[in-house]
Amino acid sequence: MRIISGYLKSRILIAPDSESIRPTSDRAKETLFNILANTEDFEGILCMDLFCGSGSLGFEFISRGASKCIFVDKDISLTDRNMHKLGISDKCEVYKSDVIDFLRKNPDLKSEIITADPPYSYNEYENLLECISGMKVLFILEHSENYTSGIKFEKYIILKKKVGTVNFSIFDFKNTS
Repeated sequence: MRIISGYLKSRILIAPDSESIRPTSDRAKETLFNILANTEDFEGILCMDLFCGSGSLGFEFISRGASKCIFVDKDISLTDRNMHKLGISDKCEVYKSDVIDFLRKNPDLKSEIITADPPYSYNEYENLLECISGMKVLFILEHSENYTSGIKFEKYIILKKKVGTVNFSIFDFKNTS
């Protein structure tokens, strides 16, 4: 597991030693960021990495110019270790919390891009999308092939991409009312 591009390029991240954390593969991460780089400017943005695990996606945004990333997960130990290893704690806010609870308690948080990589067995996708849809953001959801969005949110999907066993759905909630 490494940083793909930017000023932290090639830095190695501490990998999880348990199967409860499933980090996004380097190949999937590289594909995702190649897609995003065609339409998004990461310089100076605020982003969130939900279900952050190792923090890999958020650190990639920081490496590519994001000014700050908010990391949220029930277990933040690996994100915390990687943040200190990279020496970027000044660009990170790390919260140990259930993601839905965090979003409901902090509805006014500002962010341009949010990523979420919940466990593949996650069953609260609709609640997650409900919380995020009002935030006026680009939302990247990593999920298993078994996930299907409900009718309410299907119209916001601008891209679906499969990379190996990883599936991304990108939602554009920027112009919702």
